[in-house]
Amino acid sequence: MQVQETAPSVASAEKPRILVEIKRQTQPHHDSIEENPFGKALMDGTMPREQYVTFLQKFYGFHLALEAVLGEFTEWARYELDFDKRRKVESLRKDLRVLGMSDAEIDSLPICKDLPTVQMFAQALGAMYVMEGSTLGGQIQGRQVKKLFDYSPETGAAYFSSYGAMVGMMWKEFCGVLVAASTDEQIEQTMIEAASETFNALERWLRA
Repeated sequence: MQVQETAPSVASAEKPRILVEIKRQTQPHHDSIEENPFGKALMDGTMPREQYVTFLQKFYGFHLALEAVLGEFTEWARYELDFDKRRKVESLRKDLRVLGMSDAEIDSLPICKDLPTVQMFAQALGAMYVMEGSTLGGQIQGRQVKKLFDYSPETGAAYFSSYGAMVGMMWKEFCGVLVAASTDEQIEQTMIEAASETFNALERWLRA
C-alpha cells in the first residue's frame, strides 16, 4: 500500500464533511507512516533492489489479508462499486514474479495477522479509504521506482501503477461511495477510526 496523496484540491467548504474530516483526523497517522524505512529509502533514492523486493513482499502480505476481509462484504454491490477491480494482490504477484520469485515462494510469504477491526461496512469503507488513497501517492512512488530501477508496470512496478490513467476517476468514484454511505455522524466516526487503525496496522507491519 503506497503512501497516500490527496486528490486534486477542492475548497474544503465545497467538500462533504466526511471527506474533510477523514482527511483531517487521519493526517497524523498518514504523516507517521511516511516515515517508515521503506518509503523513506525509496523517495530519497537510497533503496537497493533487494529492499524494493522486500517492500513489495510486505505489501503483498498486508493486501492479501485485508482484501480477503473486505471482499466478504456484499454492500459494495449496493453502491455499484466493483471491489474485485480494486484488488492489488494480482499486481503484486505479477511484480514479484517478474523480479524473480516463483509462485511457491510468493505463496509462502508471511501474511499480516495484525489487521484493523473490520466487522461492519463502515469499517470496511474506512480501511478502503487508506487503500484507495494510496493509489494516488503510488503515482509519485512509481515515478521514483522508474528513476531508480527503470521498472515499468510490465517489469516490476505494476503495483505502483494501479489504475493507470484512470486513477483519478477511480478515486472520485470511491469518494462518492464514502459520501453516500456516511448517513450520520456515528457512521462517519466509525469510518474515520477504521481508517486510522488501518494506517497504524500498515505502519506496524512495515516496521515488523
